[in-house]
Amino acid sequence: MNIKRRLTLRFVLQLAITGMVVLAIAAVTFTWMLLRFLDISITRDFANVGLEQLVESSKIDEKGIQFSPSLLEQVKKNKGWLQNIDENGKVESAYNTPKDVPIQYGPGEVVAYWTGTQPFPYTLAVWIQEKNGRQFTLLYGAPNILDPLLKKMSDGTFDAVDGDLVLPDSIEREIKSSQAFVQLIDSSGTELLSYNRPKMIPTKYSVPELALRTLYSERYGYHVRSSFDKQTGQTWIVGQPNVKGADTGQKVWVPEEVKIVIKGSLAMLAALLLAFILLSLWQAHRFGAPMLHMLVWLDSIGNAIYTEPLDRKGNRRSRTHVGKWRRRYRVFSDVMVSIEKLSANLQRDQALRQQTENLREEWIAGVTHDLKTPLSSITGYAHLLAEPSYDWSKEEVRKFTRTMLDKSAHMDMLISDLAMTYRLKTGIKPPELMEVELNSWLHQTLDQAAANPEYGKQRIIFVPAPNEVRARLYTPWLERVVNNLTANALLHNPSDTILTVSLTMNDLDSGFTIQFSDDGDGMDEVTLNRLFERYYRGTDTVSSSNGSGLGMAISKGLIECMEGRIAVESSPGQGTIIKLSWS
Repeated sequence: MNIKRRLTLRFVLQLAITGMVVLAIAAVTFTWMLLRFLDISITRDFANVGLEQLVESSKIDEKGIQFSPSLLEQVKKNKGWLQNIDENGKVESAYNTPKDVPIQYGPGEVVAYWTGTQPFPYTLAVWIQEKNGRQFTLLYGAPNILDPLLKKMSDGTFDAVDGDLVLPDSIEREIKSSQAFVQLIDSSGTELLSYNRPKMIPTKYSVPELALRTLYSERYGYHVRSSFDKQTGQTWIVGQPNVKGADTGQKVWVPEEVKIVIKGSLAMLAALLLAFILLSLWQAHRFGAPMLHMLVWLDSIGNAIYTEPLDRKGNRRSRTHVGKWRRRYRVFSDVMVSIEKLSANLQRDQALRQQTENLREEWIAGVTHDLKTPLSSITGYAHLLAEPSYDWSKEEVRKFTRTMLDKSAHMDMLISDLAMTYRLKTGIKPPELMEVELNSWLHQTLDQAAANPEYGKQRIIFVPAPNEVRARLYTPWLERVVNNLTANALLHNPSDTILTVSLTMNDLDSGFTIQFSDDGDGMDEVTLNRLFERYYRGTDTVSSSNGSGLGMAISKGLIECMEGRIAVESSPGQGTIIKLSWS
């Protein structure tokens, strides 16, 4: 799998994980909000919501029905009680039931208490539901303070002092203990009298205002009951806080449900922010650290430091001690391998450049020596000829002159070879190709080379091809190559070395090969590998006055310019074979 697919898969996986985390946080938040809404509903309207939850959360075992302890605790907070009766009206189980509550009910008794047709000191709620094949009938009672208080106020006659009711001590204690209030309003809704009225309760009501406060008590924080006297047109109003002990001195501007939504939303945003920060840190650890490591490595390469940066312990950051990729670097393995190859190549090139520079300096020193040697001879003989105190004979003058010409020719050859190497480097082309018959041309060229007195006699053997071999070549260049190879074979080997030059046709007449084979000392592997380097000489520059150290480099360049190939085979003590091939 390439890096593109690995990165795509990794980013898709991370987006999926991020989406799952967001969904999980949202689910937890909404679940918490729903549970809080349910708690509020149970607190405000336990008769309808709480009883259903009691049945749904109940368990049936050998001891009978078992209710949720938290819901039973809510019953106790409401100062309510709970009974479970069977089909005959007998109480099977009860919780927090006062002594004045019956333990056996007749068929019409429950309905009478429930509908209010029969006086009962408690507000009664009935819940009937079937579960696990069994029918449950739950009775929930809560203290009925408002209805008796409203009846006392509407049936009684009370005095007033400065707009405040004067009530009997028993009614005052009842009102204060239950945090209730009492109001008397006229037919226009304006308050006439009141007792213990909180500041949030209005002193004037419109028709919709009183209706809304009676129907939707959870919006206003109070349960309200009212009794209208048709003869006087006055209305008694009694009220009690929804939650006993709550702070009802001020109007509830923000409903409890809105507070829960705000809290849940803020908590969800904080959780999402924390999750994204953690995911970002994880992302930076998984992807940022490897990328930073690669950038540091590339910067080190720019500063000629080619080894991979190490950690504080001196270990490679990208690999384990056994050489395997570390997990977070695995996705970038292709890039890391490319950087490793780049580092190795640059390091090798740097070493090669340094080696080449050293060879260049050595070669320049050698060439300088080779140029100075004949120049010293020329200068010395020139001084001798110019010296007026000597009267040189004609034979001596000719001798001095021949020596000066030889040294000048050697210097010219050195300079020509140096110029040729740079011309070959720029990619020169042969001036004009000409068609020649190689058997006769090679025979003639080798005969001319063999005439050199430095080579000795009968040391060159030519083996022609059985048939004519015609080719289009630039013969001055080929002649120079032949002379270079002949000189190398005969001058840098023992005096009894034999050079065999053979011309053969390649298979299917697709080309030809000129082979130079000698039985001399051969070359070691180092010399063989560096034979064609511009600044390498297999022998010392002062070993011969006839060489420039550039012969093989020039020969290779000339052969390649004529679209040929040159190959060398050699080993110490086994001689050398050089093949010039054209296809």
